[in-house]
Amino acid sequence: MTSSTKHLDVGRAMNALQDYLIRKLHIPKVYIDAEWNGLPVQVLAIDRAGVGDVHAAWMALIYPGAPMRIVSPLLNSELTNLMEKIKSAPDHANNEIPDADELPSLLEKIKSLPLHYRYVAIVGNDPEVRNFNPSDELTRKSFAEDGVGRVGLLFVDLSEDDPSVRVILKAERFRSSKEIVELADQLVAEHTPNWEVRE
Repeated sequence: MTSSTKHLDVGRAMNALQDYLIRKLHIPKVYIDAEWNGLPVQVLAIDRAGVGDVHAAWMALIYPGAPMRIVSPLLNSELTNLMEKIKSAPDHANNEIPDADELPSLLEKIKSLPLHYRYVAIVGNDPEVRNFNPSDELTRKSFAEDGVGRVGLLFVDLSEDDPSVRVILKAERFRSSKEIVELADQLVAEHTPNWEVRE
């Protein structure tokens, strides 16, 4: 895959995720290539015109070529490691979109972020990937240790002319905090959203 094709796929996937969050939420403000608590986020949405829950999605790319019988166990393993690490403090990172085999380091960077909803979006153009089913271990590790919150897992399918988003694991709300509210207020005050309903 050339860098220009990868760049195009990333943009199409961001739009697909934005559309997914617009349909899911109630009058959100949606930001693309945002920064949240010092970490780049590909797609970030704040529900209820910027005063509601905060949703953040990070993407990981899968390239076609390997048969699903090989990809599925590897993906389950990598995503399980990612879910295990998602709760610790992030370091500063550039805004490169990782390949799927870099999921553990991606998760390392987004663990313990102050967010209501967190998503990892697998992006691919191989129709076989839409048949991916998470392992029991991956499903278990998607939950917060205390059960309050679950990392959502999405698949962004670029194999058709109109990209689509499929929910693999449904996200559940993490605990709220004053920090989340303050970060959301700051983002809304300082940045123009990519999508919003204007009065």
